[in-house]
Amino acid sequence: MMPVGNPAIGEDFVDREQEIKQILSALKKDNVLLAAPRRFGKTSIMRKLEKELFGGSNVVIFLDVESVSSPQRFLSEIIMGLTDFEEFSSESGSSSKLKNIYKLFQDNVEEVGVPAIFKAKLRRSVEEGLKEDWIDKSNEVFQIINKSDENIYFIFDEFPIAIKNMNESDTDESDAEMFLSWFRKLRQTCTNVRFIVGGSVSIERVLRDVGGTNVINDFRVIRVDGFERDIALQIVKQVFEEESWEYTSLLGNKILDCVGESYIPYFVGIMLSALLDEQIITGKEVDESLIEDVYNVHILGSKCKHYFDPYFHRLKIFYQEMDSKAARAILGNVSNNENYSLELAFDVFQRETGSHDYEHFLDLISDLENDFYIEHNCGQLSFYSKILKDWWRIYHGNF
Repeated sequence: MMPVGNPAIGEDFVDREQEIKQILSALKKDNVLLAAPRRFGKTSIMRKLEKELFGGSNVVIFLDVESVSSPQRFLSEIIMGLTDFEEFSSESGSSSKLKNIYKLFQDNVEEVGVPAIFKAKLRRSVEEGLKEDWIDKSNEVFQIINKSDENIYFIFDEFPIAIKNMNESDTDESDAEMFLSWFRKLRQTCTNVRFIVGGSVSIERVLRDVGGTNVINDFRVIRVDGFERDIALQIVKQVFEEESWEYTSLLGNKILDCVGESYIPYFVGIMLSALLDEQIITGKEVDESLIEDVYNVHILGSKCKHYFDPYFHRLKIFYQEMDSKAARAILGNVSNNENYSLELAFDVFQRETGSHDYEHFLDLISDLENDFYIEHNCGQLSFYSKILKDWWRIYHGNF
C-alpha cells in the first residue's frame, strides 16, 4: 500500500522519472525551484534527488527549513548540515575538504561528551556566532565552500515558509529582504554550488510582501503535477495484487474516476487506504458498488474530513485576511460550477474585500493557481482536482 502523507522513499517511490530527468538536466546550468503544494510528492522527489546526486565528488545536503525564522538560523542549519555530512563521509570512508567550515563557530562549545547535547550546543553556538555581521561571516563560509573540489548541492524543503517566517519575525522586518538579496548574490558567485528549493505555498505571493519576484527569477521553475493516468492505474493495480483483490481495468478506472484529474498521489493513496479499511471491516468484495460507497460515504464524509481540512485552513494561514475571505468565497462558487467566469469571480472579490483593484484580484487568482486550487483557462475557472472540488462543494460550497 502506498504511504498516505509520508514521503515515498525506496520501493514506495513511484514514477516521477520525467521530473527527475528534467531536474538533473537543469542542474547542469541552473538552480531549481520545485512548485507543488503539500502531498503532491515534492519531498519524495527531493529525497530521490538526494540519492541520485550523491556519490563521487558530490556533496548533497538536504534541509527542511520550515521552522527557520531568521537568516542566522538558516545559515546555522546549513553549517550543521555540512557537519552531519562530514561525519557521514568519515564513517563511510570517503574524503571531504569541508572539515573546517563549521569550526569557524565552534570555539565556545564545551560539552562534547554526549553527541546529541553537543549537536544542540553547536547549533546554538553557530547561530549565536552569526548574530552579528551574519552576511560577512556567511560569505566567509561559502568562500571556503567555493574552494572545494566537490560539487555541492543544497536541497531546501519548505523554502517559502522560511522566507515568510523571516518577514514576520519580531527581530527585524528587513531580515527576509536582506537574506534574499544575499542569497541571490551567492548563487551568482558560488560556481560549484547548486540549490534546489521547494515549497508547498506559492513563493510568488510570499515575495510580494518582501521585495518582488526578481530575487528568484534566475531559478528554473519545475512544476510537480499529479500522476499520469496510466501511472496511477499501475499503482492501483499493484495495490490490488498486494491485497489479493481481483483486478479489472473497469475497477481501476472506477477508482481513478472518483479521484479525478489530476491524479494526485496523496488523494489516490487516501482512496486506496479507505477502500482497504472498508474491505477489512466488512469483508465485502471490492467491486464498483463498494468503490462508489467508499468514495461518497467515507472519502466525502466526516471520517476523512481531516485529510482535506488543511486545504481550507491554509488560506487563513498563508493569505492576507481579506484575500483569504475572497479566496474562500470564490472557491465556494467554483466548486458549484463546471466553469466559473473570471468576471463573476471579480464580482465576488469586490463584494468580499470592498476593493475594485483588478490587478490585486488577478494576483489572487494567480496565487490560487500556483497553490493548485484552481486552473484558469480562457477566462474560465475550475478546480484543479475533482476530489477536492467535491469535498469543497459539500463543506464550503455555501460560503
